[in-house]
Amino acid sequence: MALNSGSSELLAGARQRVALALVPVALLWAAVLWATFGGREPGMRASAPPPAPAVLQAIVASGEASPADGTFDRFDVEGRAVAAPANRHGDVAFFATLLHSRAEEGLFLASGGRIVKLAAVGDGVPSGERIASLGENPALSINEAAAVVFAAGLTGGKATSGVFMAQNGRLTAVALSGAAAPEITGGTLADFGPAAVNDAGDVAFLASVRHGRESGEAIYLWHRGELAKIAGTGDAVPGGGLFSGFGNPALNKQGEVAFGAVVEQGPILGGIFASSGKVARLVLAAGSPSPIGGIFARFSERIELNAAGAVALSAVLRQGGPESAVFLIDGDVPRSMAAVGEPAPGGGSFAGFASWPGLSEAGAVGFIASVDGGPNGRALYLAGAGGAMRIAAVGDGLPGGGRLVAFPLFPALAVGPDGAVTFAATSERESQRSDRLFYYGPLRAKR
Repeated sequence: MALNSGSSELLAGARQRVALALVPVALLWAAVLWATFGGREPGMRASAPPPAPAVLQAIVASGEASPADGTFDRFDVEGRAVAAPANRHGDVAFFATLLHSRAEEGLFLASGGRIVKLAAVGDGVPSGERIASLGENPALSINEAAAVVFAAGLTGGKATSGVFMAQNGRLTAVALSGAAAPEITGGTLADFGPAAVNDAGDVAFLASVRHGRESGEAIYLWHRGELAKIAGTGDAVPGGGLFSGFGNPALNKQGEVAFGAVVEQGPILGGIFASSGKVARLVLAAGSPSPIGGIFARFSERIELNAAGAVALSAVLRQGGPESAVFLIDGDVPRSMAAVGEPAPGGGSFAGFASWPGLSEAGAVGFIASVDGGPNGRALYLAGAGGAMRIAAVGDGLPGGGRLVAFPLFPALAVGPDGAVTFAATSERESQRSDRLFYYGPLRAKR
């Protein structure tokens, strides 16, 4: 999906999801513990334990045994890394291709020192079909109860695709193709994009919808087992115009949904919108001035949203200013976290940014950048109120020996609610290379 009108352009397409990798980011760990008074003198507070230090740990490596039989091979799809989200408990959901297994690929959960299978190609689903694929660009989302949602292609039955929730060894169908599209008269659900889940078990996703010979798109929220449309093709846009296309939605624990959209027949060509119910509001319009010069021309297809309503995204700028930058929109006011041409922590200057950034509940923004004139050509950074710092880069040494030697061609990262960061990379030790999934956060249980 794209907006093309002179210098203003919004990129957001349900059909063109390219998971570009970002490299490892570090997080800000902060904890505030207020005392509970019960028998204590007024004014006395319990001492807050120091936050656990963040350390880099390997979760899984290529060649290790898989619970779906065979061994783990890669954690990307043709060079496109698949973000592996984590929750506050250190549970990590991830995608992997497999070798010597009846399944070519699967989804897994690393939790409490062990890895379990969530779903794999060939597995049956409750509606009677089998999983045929996990999509061209697999994506996962996890909540605090370790419920994981994903979209999959299906075979062997009526439905050809669906959105599912995996939890405690069970699969629940959130939506299936062929079903009536709620709130779209005569519409039928046809296909699905990446889904997002919050701690209440709500699920937001983008669906393609058939309506006779025509097709469109709609963003749905699954709440307590019922689907409700948030926005759809042809719906009115606040301020004028009609929605004509959407990016993948983000969802926070309050149930607010944020998404990028293309607009036609209106005063703007598109923008970032947020909705807490049936009425969407404009957060940032394409073509609006950037705080660092120029205007917003393209937004990253995927965005991140936290409980405070802050949105993180990357954007291409036109008509002056830097070529691109990473932004945090807080209170509907965009603020640049890093921009092309600015000095990069650790040396050199930012030359470009990959895909979309990650966002913690505390507002820390993690991103991967290419760097000119520095010691490393690509590195991972974390930016907050105090500025940006470099977390990891190609060439860095790894705990236990070896070094990080490469990221997937299109890297990706995930930032958990507490700031824990996960990413895929290639490591080398004693001339032996392996693909690994890394976690940067408090020490997890060992397997």
